[in-house]
Amino acid sequence: MKSVYLVQPNNSLSNSLFLPYSVGCIAAYCFGDEEICKNYSLGDLIFTKMPVEQVLPKLENPAVVGFSCYMWNVEYNLLLAEEVKKAYPQAVIVFGGPQVPDDTNFLKDYSFIDVLIHGEGEFVFCSLLKAVHSNADFGEISNISFRKNGELVKTRREQGCDLSELPSPYAKGIFDSIINDPQYADVQFDAIIETNRGCPYRCIYCSWAGTEEAFRKFPYERIESDLNWIAENKIQYCICADSNFGILDRDRQIVDYLVELKKKTGYPQKFETTAAKNKDDLIFEINKKLDSVNLNRGISVAVQSMSPKVLEIVGRKNMSVDNLAEQLARYREAGMFTYTDIILGLPGETFESFSSGLFQVIEAGQHSSININRCEFLPNTLMYSDEYRRKYAIKTIRSFLCQNHSAVAEDLRFGSRSDLVVETSTMSRDDWRRALRLSVCVQSFHCLGLLRFVAIYLRKAKNIAYHDFYSDLFNWIENESKFIKEKLDYVCQSIDVFLEGKGNLYFCDSMFGNVYWPFEEALFLCSACEIEKFYEEFIRYLSCVADLNDEEIIDILNYQKAAINLPEQKEKTLSFKYDWPQYFAQLFNPDVTSPKAKDITVKVSANGVASWEEYARFVVWYGKREERTINKMIYIN
Repeated sequence: MKSVYLVQPNNSLSNSLFLPYSVGCIAAYCFGDEEICKNYSLGDLIFTKMPVEQVLPKLENPAVVGFSCYMWNVEYNLLLAEEVKKAYPQAVIVFGGPQVPDDTNFLKDYSFIDVLIHGEGEFVFCSLLKAVHSNADFGEISNISFRKNGELVKTRREQGCDLSELPSPYAKGIFDSIINDPQYADVQFDAIIETNRGCPYRCIYCSWAGTEEAFRKFPYERIESDLNWIAENKIQYCICADSNFGILDRDRQIVDYLVELKKKTGYPQKFETTAAKNKDDLIFEINKKLDSVNLNRGISVAVQSMSPKVLEIVGRKNMSVDNLAEQLARYREAGMFTYTDIILGLPGETFESFSSGLFQVIEAGQHSSININRCEFLPNTLMYSDEYRRKYAIKTIRSFLCQNHSAVAEDLRFGSRSDLVVETSTMSRDDWRRALRLSVCVQSFHCLGLLRFVAIYLRKAKNIAYHDFYSDLFNWIENESKFIKEKLDYVCQSIDVFLEGKGNLYFCDSMFGNVYWPFEEALFLCSACEIEKFYEEFIRYLSCVADLNDEEIIDILNYQKAAINLPEQKEKTLSFKYDWPQYFAQLFNPDVTSPKAKDITVKVSANGVASWEEYARFVVWYGKREERTINKMIYIN
């Protein structure tokens, strides 16, 4: 019998692996068809980036090999597909997924690929299997590209299917053999679910907006069934792949069911979503319920840009600064951690508008977590078109994608590809570089905490805006600093090589474990390793903007140093002349500008973290959104 193999390799993060949901959906649909089951057998799903030479012996009589392509696996898929074609010339190689452009270019560039699937794959792949078996003309199949008599053919495009016709891979047992396989006994599997497909919005940088698929819902019964499977199989981490979770009123019902499931079974332990836009009250209600049973893994209050001009260009309507501040305060008062996403490199953005937006977010109250996402030039987005590229003079550079916190690969091709927007008509390459370095400093110093309390004090007591404090500090680092600049240059050393088109964008240091680190976490770690030198040099800068003989300045510096949670920290008591914990607890009270003069003693607990590698993983990586880099001060008197 002919065999079908499906490939969706994922990166392993901290010994966890995502189950290959996309190819699982295709397998569940195709092998629910009597004709397919009669003529084909389903081979093992290939979902790890094992060496190519180890994959080939596992293939038995492959008639069709389907590859689900994303930015984190497309390079590996191309390597494997080429070798499969050499070993099994008769096998039909099929590529689909978000990384396959909606044109025939992949067929031009890669002769070993036979068919491209554009859009959803379940119905199309099933039709393709039937055509391969009967040797029928592929031209009757919609949503594909292929070669015919030496010519490239792209068939008619049809919208996505009725989701009620698609069986769940969980309910169909597609993943049962994987989770019960002894070779994965030590692996923690993560899962993906969908409750709907499509997006009503038209953000030009997002591949959802580049499709014409209608917004559709999966049956509620399927969603409950999938969540039950996840709980029964003790899946700790679950991502909801919806583009806008919370856009539908029934999402309340889904969350209520999920909360009860967590109470009864303990699983899933975390549930991550992409929240719907302009649904503030419903999203808050949903997050509050999730937080009540510790299901949240941080809550996104995203802006992408604070520039009205940029938002108009990219097709996104944003909340106002006042509304952002209101939402951040709302979550903070409820004791829920939030993070805010900003994209670097969007069309229309300048260095000035980007930096201004970054500091507006801090002024609005986001002190703990700002994610700077570098703008990816993704296939099947509106921005990917020649029209947008020409209009905004978009220029990109390709790097192998060294995914944050994934294991350092001996072969960077396993890291896959990342096409980054590094220049537009409004932002030069030099400005992009400067904006990236500035944001790394702000994320490290403010969000991770190295200078947060000094910066807040100067803002409240001395009226020094965050923009002025950090911009001046950044310029001082670039032009006068020695130690901090050396650390910044060390962390960002790959940026210049990347911008010359000669290297990849990443940072790793074996001291912190064999993984790739985001630049801001890396700068925090490298600074924290020699924290006395860091603060000694920072004080040189501070002398330019503050009186170092001022008692408040002396005390806040002592408090700032004590606030950073470091490896091998023992329990200790600390004394201050001002009530800093109470001062920062009233951060958003405009009537409180100066700290109360009051002798206090506080206790800081031991952390039980013995090494920099352990610290990097558990405090900085795992604990960033929960502010574990900052000590909790407990009053003694």
